[in-house]
Amino acid sequence: MVEDVKSVVSHFQIYGEFVSSEPHGSGHINDTYMVSYYQGGNIVRYILQRINQNIFTKPAELMDNVVRVTKHVRGKLIEAEQSEVSRRVLTVLKTYEGNNYYENEDGFWRVYLFIEKARTYDVLESVEQAYEAAKMFGYFQSQLVDLPGERLYDTIPDFHNGQKRYKAFLDALEADACNRAKDTKPEIDWLTDHAWIFDVLPDLVEKGEIPVRITHNDTKINNVMLDDETGEGMCVIDLDTVMPGLSLYDFGDIVRTTTSPADEDEQDLSKVNFELPRFDAILKGFLLTAGEFLNKAERRNLLLGGKLITLIIGTRFLTDYLAGDKYFKIHRENHNLDRCRTQFKLVQSITDQEDEVNKLLSKLMLRPINFSR
Repeated sequence: MVEDVKSVVSHFQIYGEFVSSEPHGSGHINDTYMVSYYQGGNIVRYILQRINQNIFTKPAELMDNVVRVTKHVRGKLIEAEQSEVSRRVLTVLKTYEGNNYYENEDGFWRVYLFIEKARTYDVLESVEQAYEAAKMFGYFQSQLVDLPGERLYDTIPDFHNGQKRYKAFLDALEADACNRAKDTKPEIDWLTDHAWIFDVLPDLVEKGEIPVRITHNDTKINNVMLDDETGEGMCVIDLDTVMPGLSLYDFGDIVRTTTSPADEDEQDLSKVNFELPRFDAILKGFLLTAGEFLNKAERRNLLLGGKLITLIIGTRFLTDYLAGDKYFKIHRENHNLDRCRTQFKLVQSITDQEDEVNKLLSKLMLRPINFSR
């Protein structure tokens, strides 16, 4: 594979001598490599990625989004006289033909400049990291509020469409292709009782109370690079799902992925809990950078965003389990069912602590609201 990587990167505007390449990161979608070059006495590193066209069926449109967004963010940073701009926004390299990607028989490739002296974390190690991640995702949204030009492409249409995900669940339940519905009655009944959550935000969008914005749509902690020395959030990465969406989707996914200490597939549900100190940290971090542009309806529904996104993911896991584990990779029997249960337990834990959450919202001069039906 080294020779293949060397051949691919030779099409990009990288100067110097090729030194090495190796697989990089923990992502499960794209193929990612760290590529090193010797340039003027120094080793300079780059990230080479092959875009997964089974997931992203229109990679040229995806790259158009990425280039527009990174160019705009870079301009904002320069205008603000921010230091270390190349560490605070992804740098897309061009091919010698002037394109933002290279395509061959093996796939669709792109190259980024590697961001040095910073790293991502797959598992949250401190409340401070949660704060920094939320702050960076809020800042990322704030930088794109005034992005000019046409609407960005939808790289994965209906990605956070809860109503569509619930319809897919109902279809899978009716088909019951693997005769698994009988073993999941508690989960099915619980989801049915909470399906009203899927309708709340779409209704507010339709009424014009919540705007469609440019959002990241995959706000896991490992999509923010933190400085090695200071722990400061440096750069938002993995921009493949940047497209039109709701600010509450991004905040909601931060809630889903940071507020519980348990793994996504934890089998001991007693370990799955919504922890208020973590929520307090991400709320403060997100509002520090996103607070100026969020409207009242968005502020009032921040926690609902967390419940919605968590419910959507749980629904997708349950749907896949009923259908025979065709979408999500599994590593043990009932793996998707375990995943579903952790998500539903987290939604329930959030619901059980809403009074305490409302106190946090009040402290930040947000109007408290009961998100229960």
